[in-house]
Amino acid sequence: MKIVLCAGQKSSGSTWLYNVAIRVLKEDKRRIAAFYADNMAMIPKGAEKADILVIKTHEPSEALMFLARFARAKVFVTVREPRDAAASLMQRFGHSFEGALRDMRVVGAHMVALKKGAVVLHYEDGFHRSEKTVGEIAKRLGVRLSAAARRRIFRALTPQAVKKIIGKVHAAGTDPNDFDPRTHWHPGHVGDGRVGKYEAVLAPAQQKLVLDATKDYRRVFGYRPRKK
Repeated sequence: MKIVLCAGQKSSGSTWLYNVAIRVLKEDKRRIAAFYADNMAMIPKGAEKADILVIKTHEPSEALMFLARFARAKVFVTVREPRDAAASLMQRFGHSFEGALRDMRVVGAHMVALKKGAVVLHYEDGFHRSEKTVGEIAKRLGVRLSAAARRRIFRALTPQAVKKIIGKVHAAGTDPNDFDPRTHWHPGHVGDGRVGKYEAVLAPAQQKLVLDATKDYRRVFGYRPRKK
């Protein structure tokens, strides 16, 4: 059995990555078990019958990370400027600043722990808006993907297409933190994609708190505050 770990800071494109990985592997006619898990207890019954586990995670436990290393998992990590990620959580999911700050600190530390040997995708590079990324993910997964299949997968996961998916599985007024168990799309998942949005959402004191809470994360992934 093989494992694909799709990890990410919240609001960094990890759900898009997760859905791309699933669609790519299905093109290869593999038996897939795809699910969210932060620990071993969250792995669903019957998952051992699959050829490949595609696991989405934000806070992987030590045991889950051991399993990934032991199985020589393909690990993908999505990251985003932490102030922008915090602002996005507050805008799209109605999170409090305290909750968003906690996620930036805790989830960020898990991403640092996963970085070695992982394929790192930066939100600011627009990986989730590029058809080329689909091909790169397929290559990393060892799947030969035709140009037509690559284009089809990308088009199925554009912001417009995702909005349609969300509309079909979520009723109007649904809690933005609810999600579709198959795709993990939340009602509030499609944002504006803006870089630097934190300046209009977070007060200067809040920005500093996020920066102070994510020093290692910012150093490891290259997020340095702009000098004014």
